[in-house]
Amino acid sequence: MGKLLLADSIQLSKVGKVLRRTFELWGYGEVVLPTIEPYDETVRKGTKFAYNNGFYLIKPDVTSRLLKNYDIGFGKLYYISEVLDGSVEGNWQAGVEFIGGEPTFMTAEVLSVLITALESLGIEEFYIDLGSLEVWRRATDGIEDFRETIYRALERRNFGLIDGLPIDEEKKEELWRLFNFRGKETEYEKLTKILELVDDERVFVDLGTVRPLPYYSDVIFEVYSPEFGRPIGGGGEYSFRGRPAVGFALDLRALVQLANVDGKTSRRSLRGITSFREARKLVSMGIPVEVRR
Repeated sequence: MGKLLLADSIQLSKVGKVLRRTFELWGYGEVVLPTIEPYDETVRKGTKFAYNNGFYLIKPDVTSRLLKNYDIGFGKLYYISEVLDGSVEGNWQAGVEFIGGEPTFMTAEVLSVLITALESLGIEEFYIDLGSLEVWRRATDGIEDFRETIYRALERRNFGLIDGLPIDEEKKEELWRLFNFRGKETEYEKLTKILELVDDERVFVDLGTVRPLPYYSDVIFEVYSPEFGRPIGGGGEYSFRGRPAVGFALDLRALVQLANVDGKTSRRSLRGITSFREARKLVSMGIPVEVRR
């Protein structure tokens, strides 16, 4: 059991190393958060415990704890962190947050970071679906009483929940078209602009895509691999203390299964007990070394 855990940890480390390099090439800086946060109902996930008449969370969701506890004016951040979900077992995530820019531009950049992150791991076969909460807000104007049910139908990919609502057939047909729309051309100018800026054949508009998190404001997205039975990551736009922001999180364990990061690194081989001075010089220049006796 110990050997299996160690092997798993080594693979996670390899994937994390590649992602760190990619995120930093895009200009994102790593944020390292404490393991424990004071409990707050707006902070998602984490394992709750009591201590000294207070409640705390162990390793909660990163984005929601940033929103609650940190004040960032403008920033490009990334993280690699374990997130617990009420138990002692957690999920490892890697993600980025772009805070304080123009939303369409930020979304295009974050999607580009996501694409290059996957490619850097040797994952070429994937696709990204873009959705829009604003499209659905507009589509449900006048039937606000049923909006919650319609969103639940989207989350479950079950149009039957909408079909059973007491709304006219013309509106149902409109919702059906949106529910099933997937392609490269859309009447929503913001999504069209994002597609143009990203310019990648693996990115589509899928208006049936939603993500059930309370802080998203408009554009959301999910990334899939045909080799994996569920999304391997996703994200979207949100408001960070009144400023626009965009982020995503990737499932690190899914990436470990899909990635190809076992290529050998070329190292400068040095021999002899007097080689350590030379080894230090090479390492300071970023050159991998191996010293042998």
